[in-house]
Amino acid sequence: MTEEELRSLLRELRDEPVPADSLVRMRQGLAQRVEARRMKWWWIPALLAPVCLALIAVWFAVPALTPVPTPAPLAVLNPTIPPTEAAPVMRSITRPKAAPRNNMTIRIETPDPEVVILLVADEPKGTGTL
Repeated sequence: MTEEELRSLLRELRDEPVPADSLVRMRQGLAQRVEARRMKWWWIPALLAPVCLALIAVWFAVPALTPVPTPAPLAVLNPTIPPTEAAPVMRSITRPKAAPRNNMTIRIETPDPEVVILLVADEPKGTGTL
């Protein structure tokens, strides 16, 4: 079938009148399919709305303040040791701290207010002065 024959066939079909009962049956079938498709998914928004509201309520809910339990005294934790006999206290060994060293700073200001010369010197070991 050539393209020209197909065009002439479609023109003939267009000019031929369609029976009224065929139009009614076609429209009823189309309405039933649309309604079936529409009714299939109605429960999703109905279920999703309360779930979203519950999640929002839980998100913004202020948690109740719970009291912090106080620890029991040591004598109650270990009743086998009498309160008068305390365990020896373990102390960590620390190094003696070194004496802080004195630094000497000389500040020289130049005629330009943005230029300042700083000379910094450490105190030599064994002497108290520079």
